[in-house]
Amino acid sequence: MTARRFPYRLAAWSLVGLTLAVIAGAIVLAVTIGNSALSSGGAVLAIIVSFLAVGLVVALRQPRNPVGWVLMGTALPTALIIAGPQYAQFALTWAHGAAPGGRLLLFLGNAFWPAGLLIGMTTLLLFPDGRLSRAARRGLVAYVAVAVLIIVSQALPAWYVATLPHLHWGQGGQITAPRPVGYISLLSTGLPVLAIVPFWLAWIVRVVIRFRRSTGDARQQYKWFTAGAAITIAGLIVMTTVEAKSTLTGLLAAVNVLATLLVVALPLAMGFGILRYRLYDIDRIISRTVAYALVTGLLVGVYAGLVLLATEVLQFSSPIAVAASTLIAAALFNPLRRRVQHGVDRRFNRARYDADLVVAAFAARLTGAVDLDAVHGQLTTVVSDALEPAQLQVWIPGSDQ
Repeated sequence: MTARRFPYRLAAWSLVGLTLAVIAGAIVLAVTIGNSALSSGGAVLAIIVSFLAVGLVVALRQPRNPVGWVLMGTALPTALIIAGPQYAQFALTWAHGAAPGGRLLLFLGNAFWPAGLLIGMTTLLLFPDGRLSRAARRGLVAYVAVAVLIIVSQALPAWYVATLPHLHWGQGGQITAPRPVGYISLLSTGLPVLAIVPFWLAWIVRVVIRFRRSTGDARQQYKWFTAGAAITIAGLIVMTTVEAKSTLTGLLAAVNVLATLLVVALPLAMGFGILRYRLYDIDRIISRTVAYALVTGLLVGVYAGLVLLATEVLQFSSPIAVAASTLIAAALFNPLRRRVQHGVDRRFNRARYDADLVVAAFAARLTGAVDLDAVHGQLTTVVSDALEPAQLQVWIPGSDQ
């Protein structure tokens, strides 16, 4: 460890330690007061830990890259926002006011609730290396000013709640209090956060433009970013839809857990993109994901169609129809997967598709080849076209090549 990097490492580990301590405190408090609705079934905690872990790795590897620090900076206020109301409920109800700072933490938790979101969204602007043009820096300054105003606007209804003489908590940890009137009622709805949306939209457009103009490693980095964002958005949609149900049992609970895991795709993808770890694997990941999603959908459709045809139209017994449909779907899997993967590679993983064509053509020519020099030349050409190596040497036993 160099002396120059020691302050960065100390700051990064201190930030991680503080955040983990806050998370542990929130869990202990939730168990103590019996709040089973902590962090929406653990989804927010999973997101916090993923942001924290990826941010730590990036900060340790590339301490001058602001994205790692932003990711960790997103995790800490989010954890504090969760732990603050938990401690307030403990201090003001269970401890009967004996524990200090209950109303203060209640105020801070309600006032700074948008902080994690406001900080985290700056990764749209800073990814992948944090280098900004003069116009982008000015936009970031304006963004910070608007974000501060939003926090101030949320501090007013937070102060109203924190200063109520009597506080009552519901089963899920929500405060049941008289609704404020006037402009404080409007501010308590969270509508001021909409003032920041134009910045986010502009940054999304900027990401799209930079992605379309990028080449080489930069293009692969943006592919990781966009793929992670797409998976995270899908997870959030599914998670929100499932949690809108009154009860989560059986299949819905499993789907909710899966959606929670999908949400952490964005920070993980950002980490892969920034650190350039297995950077070019993203093409294979995208093509395989799309291919298996299509194959799964087609097989489910075929299976359901065969079952309905056999049971409703042909009037076969249900167990026989289900067994026959299962066998047919299983038999179709490999042929269907190969055809779908071929088409998806042609569209999403062109380099792999072209390389496969080159190798297949070489294998066909090799069956009738008898001249060693010709095979050597063809092999050199095929490897160069398919893999594009920086250097290529072919060793033939008993020769000088």
